[in-house]
Amino acid sequence: MAKTTKDTAQAFQALREEILRGDIKPFYLLFGKEHYYIDELCKLLTENVIPPEERDFGQIVYYGADVTANQVVSTARQFPMMVSRQLVVVKEAQMMKKVEDIGVYFEGIQPTTVLVICYKTNNDPTRTGKNIDKRTAFYKQAQKIGVVFESEQIPDYRVARWIEGYVAGEGLSIAPDASALLAEFAGNDLSKVVLSLDKLRKVLPEDRRNISVRDVEENVGMSRDYSVFELTKALSLKDAAKAFRIVHFFGDSPKRFPLPMTMAALSGHFIRLLRFEALQMAGTGRNEILSQLGINPYFAGEYDTAVRNYPVKKTMRVIALLKEYDRRSKSNTRGEATDGDLLQELVAKILS
Repeated sequence: MAKTTKDTAQAFQALREEILRGDIKPFYLLFGKEHYYIDELCKLLTENVIPPEERDFGQIVYYGADVTANQVVSTARQFPMMVSRQLVVVKEAQMMKKVEDIGVYFEGIQPTTVLVICYKTNNDPTRTGKNIDKRTAFYKQAQKIGVVFESEQIPDYRVARWIEGYVAGEGLSIAPDASALLAEFAGNDLSKVVLSLDKLRKVLPEDRRNISVRDVEENVGMSRDYSVFELTKALSLKDAAKAFRIVHFFGDSPKRFPLPMTMAALSGHFIRLLRFEALQMAGTGRNEILSQLGINPYFAGEYDTAVRNYPVKKTMRVIALLKEYDRRSKSNTRGEATDGDLLQELVAKILS
């Protein structure tokens, strides 16, 4: 029976454990916008399906731009030479013209072959890209005979908690404000997050097991003083002087702090604040609220203050303002106003 993902992180862990204990399926379709899990599972399969001494004969790796579906099927149906089974991997399968044509292989699966298809959907929100069509016979048959793993991106607001969990798994710890700053730098691209964490781990002194904000600032290139994280905090606390200092810096650095990204972060913050208030009103316990919204208890005090400064009606007004200014930033109604001008005007209205 095939497996499909609901929670990507949990499904990844379950599939990882399955592979490590030697429960290998004949077919794997790994696809989605979060490329980190696809790469990790592909690496795991290449390291565990075929013993190192047999890989020269039993492991074939193709790239989607250089292979056809017919070639993949033909190779997968071959009997392995001098080894007990073969592993056939197709990386960057989204580059193939008709990846669904691999589905003919399901009519006569070779029991001594493990076929892995890695299909990375475009994860750049400014660009479009085709995804695996779940209505096709290829997808439905894949579900029946193998493992279908859809790697979905985690929400931006959960990245900091994901970072803390990943770091803990590496035997380290990270300060909550450091994980928040790193999350802002990398966004929800986990591959970028992991690369940054690996860099931090290499420069960390041997006698230290904790990653600090200073480590992130010095080695990743983000400043705690001028970040969206600090801007949302300043707005929550109604610290006007700090908020305007930050937006002025953003206005002078439009390439580093593009307005669409800042607007998205502000919208996410106030929508999360609205959900925080709604859960409070529904009588949900404090710990459950923090868990549901992915808020580290370290920042709970900020949300308590924000709730007092922005009761429900005011929070909804801010969200309406954000939508209005998002529309203005994308149309000619802005007149001669720069992105920096729009942001300063928006922040002034939020604080009023």
